[in-house]
Amino acid sequence: MQPRPQFQEVMRLARHQAPALFLFSLLTNILLLASTVYMLQIYDRVLSSGSMDTLLWLTLAVIGAIAVYGLLEHARRMMLGHISQWLDDQLSVPVIERAMEARLAGSNIEAGLKDVGDLRSFIAGDGILTFLDAPWTPVFLAFMWLLHPALGVLGLAGAVLLFCCALANDFLTRRKNQEAAAGLRRSQAAVGQFIDGAETLRSLGMSEPALLRWEQNQQSLTGLQSRIMQRTTVIGSLSRSLRLALQVAVLGLGAYFVLRRELTGGSMIAASILLSRALAPIERSIGAWRSLFNARTARRNLVALFDSASTQNAGVTLPRPQGRLRLEGLHYYVPGTSQALLNAISFGVEPGQTCGVIGSSGSGKTTLCRLIVGALRPSLGHVRLDGADVWNWPSHELGQHIGYLPQQIELFPGTIAENIARLRDVDSEAVIAAAQLAGIHEMILRLPNGYRTEVGPHGVRISRGQRQRIALARALFGDPPLVVLDEPNTGLDSEGEVALFNVLQQLKRRGRTVILVCHQTSLLHTAEHVVFLRDGSVAMFGSREEVLGALAGQPKRIPVPAAIRDKIAANAAANLKAVE
Repeated sequence: MQPRPQFQEVMRLARHQAPALFLFSLLTNILLLASTVYMLQIYDRVLSSGSMDTLLWLTLAVIGAIAVYGLLEHARRMMLGHISQWLDDQLSVPVIERAMEARLAGSNIEAGLKDVGDLRSFIAGDGILTFLDAPWTPVFLAFMWLLHPALGVLGLAGAVLLFCCALANDFLTRRKNQEAAAGLRRSQAAVGQFIDGAETLRSLGMSEPALLRWEQNQQSLTGLQSRIMQRTTVIGSLSRSLRLALQVAVLGLGAYFVLRRELTGGSMIAASILLSRALAPIERSIGAWRSLFNARTARRNLVALFDSASTQNAGVTLPRPQGRLRLEGLHYYVPGTSQALLNAISFGVEPGQTCGVIGSSGSGKTTLCRLIVGALRPSLGHVRLDGADVWNWPSHELGQHIGYLPQQIELFPGTIAENIARLRDVDSEAVIAAAQLAGIHEMILRLPNGYRTEVGPHGVRISRGQRQRIALARALFGDPPLVVLDEPNTGLDSEGEVALFNVLQQLKRRGRTVILVCHQTSLLHTAEHVVFLRDGSVAMFGSREEVLGALAGQPKRIPVPAAIRDKIAANAAANLKAVE
């Protein structure tokens, strides 16, 4: 897997196109002078001399210049379009990756694909063209100065006034734009949460109050956007009126100098055209300021995202681990605070052993699981798999060696087979082997389309127990040497619990390392060791009999329910044969 580019590197490569863009902008703006020169020559030479040849060749030359201008303008827009598309291709996946990392790290950075879209829209739209043309405004003003110094002074004064309007627009709308952008993000996030939680909202009668709250927030946001638009519209109308007044002023001043024989009629018309060309980028910048603001905000968000999210650099590919797990002085603090969720966790598990993790709610069991599988980065200490720190192990390699069943089950858009295969290309034999080991092969075959049944937000609705067992099969896919199960019996019926006991026994026979979080001690039948967590610290660690006996006040063997014991005895041999 090739390493993803950093944001600064992508922007540096994009800036390599800047010289060509500035060259094209220079040529297009110079060619815009063709109509001015044409007007000047028509009034001052052709009309006075009556030469038809001069008129013909002058017209052909200007038409040729305009054609070249059209080609250069098209090339400039095509370049910007390709750059924007390239930026989208290069940044979209890395932004999603780093947004996921930032979410796991508890960061409040809100950067995402919307920022990539804002950056792309600014580069592909007219906004950036406005700012590429703005540096050539002094060139047009200089030509006005050459025609007559007074005309140059008038043009310069008009440019300064319009520029002040653009600055006023930025000053009056910048903070409001920031508030509107933040409000829009929150509104979009709320809509997504309402849709995902539609079942809860409807069943508890929360739909109407939830939508009412959203509508009130949306009305407030709409009012804010309306005030921003009003301010921008007022300034835009003022700037257009000012530009028209300047056009009249330059014609009037030019006519005055013509009457005094200090200027020709052609120069008067040319000065009016030059003023229009000089002021156009400044006037357009008022309307383009919003897209510029969005692009600046997007760039700032993306820089913060890439700076905050750590990257796991690809190095030497390590061999498949045996499953030797070591936790060394593990601490984890709530991001941005000194509140410790885990304190000085240290223990080890050998291949083929099962370690149970027990404790009351909020004792840190789930956090410990997330640290073991590399979803969280330890504040202090190390989680080592066969001696290698799991956090420094590239996630796409580490994930092949870990089976993880989280407490909150998520099935992603796709088929059951694709979910079990972890969204990789489906290996039918490996998928069926994982499903058989999890005891759900027959259950899947009874679904409408078997392994091709669609699940996820718009797929077939399946029960919580079925989702749990499909997720268990996903954790077992590829026969990983380390399996972490966080309360795997949640939502299971008796058949599912029997299948889970079979899985735990099969993993032990295969020599796999298992971390098992549970509240029911009956699940610990296969565990050699038990960790008892209290308030984020290891209160006890030892053999299963020692820890559970100490908690019960006397030595105690863990009973296996009779129904489960009988079904295990009846099915174990058949399941082992089917899998192997």
